[in-house]
Amino acid sequence: MAAARTTSRPSTLVAEVFAPAPLVLSLVVLAGWSGAGWSGALWGLGTAVVVASLPMLVLRALARRGRVDGHFVRSRAQRLPVYAATGLLTALVVVAELALGAPAVVPVTTAFVLLGLLVLLVVTLWWKVSAHVAMAACWAVALGTLSTPWAGLAAAPVPFAVAVSRVRTGDHTPAQTVVGALIGVLIGLGYAATAGRVL
Repeated sequence: MAAARTTSRPSTLVAEVFAPAPLVLSLVVLAGWSGAGWSGALWGLGTAVVVASLPMLVLRALARRGRVDGHFVRSRAQRLPVYAATGLLTALVVVAELALGAPAVVPVTTAFVLLGLLVLLVVTLWWKVSAHVAMAACWAVALGTLSTPWAGLAAAPVPFAVAVSRVRTGDHTPAQTVVGALIGVLIGLGYAATAGRVL
């Protein structure tokens, strides 16, 4: 069980700035740019709007109506349908990208976003793991592939900062953030190996 919730402004700010949605957006746009310049970046932006921004807007609306307990969905039970619906939407986007001829790195990146959602969904059936930390860890690893190894090293503190923020706000236990980091690193390494072949 997570610790009691607090209202630490710095911790809340870290969780917002480095939330999964903006990290997915930046990652997919950068992947598109790395693979095909401006046209690839536009593919990435369109993808990010559908698989990251749209679900977050829906969650914010549901939170305002009291249908979920917040836009980050703290309840493990409430996370299951969110992961399932977002996963289905992401799978459809991968199919559309392949059918419409997106630069190869864009559907590869989107497919790894889908993989992350599926892994989190399976783990969440039994245990609440930190999606924030998982995405931050994957993002940090992926940056080194999409730009330079130095970018990956520079981003390495981000997952740690996110983990600390999630524990301090009472949303996760340290163990839940550690497992999230492990999931993110493993998916990030798989992504790096795959994306490196199509860039």
